[in-house]
Amino acid sequence: MAKLKRDERVCPFCAETIKAAATRCRFCQSEVTPLAEPELEAEPRPPLRLRTRLRSEPGPAAEAPAGGSKLAVPSLQELRSFVQQRLTLVLAALVLLAAAGVGVSWWRAEQGTSEVAPDGSLVGDDARTQVLVAAADLTKRTLSYDYKTLANNMEVARARMTPSFRKEYDATMKQVRANTEKNKIVLEAVPVSSAIIKANEQRATVLVFVNQTTTAGTGKKRNQQLTRSTLVITLTRGGGDWAMHKLTALG
Repeated sequence: MAKLKRDERVCPFCAETIKAAATRCRFCQSEVTPLAEPELEAEPRPPLRLRTRLRSEPGPAAEAPAGGSKLAVPSLQELRSFVQQRLTLVLAALVLLAAAGVGVSWWRAEQGTSEVAPDGSLVGDDARTQVLVAAADLTKRTLSYDYKTLANNMEVARARMTPSFRKEYDATMKQVRANTEKNKIVLEAVPVSSAIIKANEQRATVLVFVNQTTTAGTGKKRNQQLTRSTLVITLTRGGGDWAMHKLTALG
C-alpha cells in the first residue's frame, strides 16, 4: 500500500484513497466524516521595514546607514508624545495672546479718554472724536461770518487760533471786510464729513469736507451760491483746548 500524504485518508467503505477533508467518497459515493486538516506551520513573516524609495522609482538603491543599522520606525507612544508636545506649545501661545489682549485692554482703560499708543498716536474713540468735533467747530468759526455781526464773528474765531494763524486770518479778513459790509454778504460754512489723517495729544491733521453757502444782498436782489470745498486742517494744543493752526484748501 502506497504511503498516504498529509492531506489524504482511506475511505472506510471501499478502502480507496480520498482527501482527508472530503465529505463523500469519490469512488463509492458513501458519505464520510471529514477529518480536520493538519495545521501547517506558520511561515515567518519578514520584518516590516521603512522603505526609503518606491519600487517603481528608477535609480540606484538607497545606501544603508553606517554600521548596517536599520531605519527606526517611531512607536505609537513616541507619536503620542510628539502630538502632546505640539498641543502644549499651541495652548501656551494662545494663553500668551489672551494675556496680551487683557493687558492692552487694561492699559487703554488706565489711559482714560486720551488712550495714547506707545508711539504717541491717539487711538481711543473718545480722544479721536474730540479731535473731529474740534476740527468741525473751528472750521465753522473760521469760515462763517455775517456782515451784520462781522466784528463779533471775527473775535469768536480769533479766540481759538494760534498766534501765527491769527495773523494770517486778520490779513485775509482785512481784505474782504469792506466788500462784505458793502454787498451785505453772509457766509455760512457747514462741515459735512471729516477724517483724521494723523493725531497725537498735541497736534492733529484732519481732512474736512465743507459746504459753503454765500448769500449777497437782501430782498429781491438777494443772490445765493453753494460751494463745496475739501480742506486740510491742522490743530494744536498746549494742554488746553484745540486751536486752529493751519488751513489748506485742496479744492
